[in-house]
Amino acid sequence: MKAPWTDRYRSPLLALADLAVFLLLWQLAVVQFGLVDRIFVSAPADVWAALRDLWSAGELQNALTTSAQSWVVGYVAGVVVGVALGLVIGAVRVVHRLAMPLLWSLWTTPLIALQPMLTVWFGYDSGPIIVLVFLSTFIPVALNTVVGSAGVGPSLLEAGRVFGGSRLALYRKVRLPWTVPYMIGGMRLAVPTSFIGLLVGEMVGSPSGVGALITNGTARFQTGQAFAGIVLYVAVSVALVRLIDLAERRVGRWREEA
Repeated sequence: MKAPWTDRYRSPLLALADLAVFLLLWQLAVVQFGLVDRIFVSAPADVWAALRDLWSAGELQNALTTSAQSWVVGYVAGVVVGVALGLVIGAVRVVHRLAMPLLWSLWTTPLIALQPMLTVWFGYDSGPIIVLVFLSTFIPVALNTVVGSAGVGPSLLEAGRVFGGSRLALYRKVRLPWTVPYMIGGMRLAVPTSFIGLLVGEMVGSPSGVGALITNGTARFQTGQAFAGIVLYVAVSVALVRLIDLAERRVGRWREEA
C-alpha cells in the first residue's frame, strides 16, 4: 500500500510553509509595524521589485552568467583535485601524516585574508574568484575523501588480496566504492563554502557578478538590490545542496544494501 501523498511530500510542504511564514513576518515587521528602517532593510515586496527591474535591464542575467562561470570552474576543479588527493592521502600512511596538518591549516585560514594577495597574483579578472571557489571546495572534499579512504575495513582489503586483487584493483573495486558516499558528502558540504568564496571574491575585487550587485546596491542605499543578490545566493545554494543530498541518499542506500 502506497503512503498518502501528504507523507510523501511532507518535508517540501513544511519547507514552503516555513518560507511563507518567514516572508509574511518579514513584510509585516518592515511595512506594517515599522520595526526597522526601510532604507536599511527592504521588505520582500521591494526585493521582488528589484529582481524584476534588474531582469528587465539585463543586469541580473549578466551577473548570474559571470558568477556561474566562475563558480562552475572553481567547484569542478576543487572536486576533481580534492577527490584525487583525498584518495591518495587516505590510503598512504606517510602521505597522510605529512598532508593532514597542511589541509587542516588551510581549512582554518579565513578566505578573506587571502583575497588581497590573490588579486595581486591574478589581477582583477575572474582569476582570484575562481581560486577562492577552488580552495573553499577542494578542502572539504579532500578532508571527507580522506576520512572515507582511510576508513576502509582491513578485512575487506585482506579479502581482496586473498582473491588475487592487485593494488590498482583494490583501489578500484574496494577503496573507491567505499569512499563514494564520503566524496558526495564533501561535495555537499562544499556547496555553501564555495558560495562563500565566490561572494568574498566578487564583493571585494570584481566589477561584475551577483556579489558586485550586492556591493553596489549597499553603497547606493538600494537595499532592495542588495537583498535580491543575497536571496539569489541562498536560493541557488539551497537548491544545489538539495540535489547533492538526494544523490547522497541514493548512494548511502546502495551502500547499506551492498
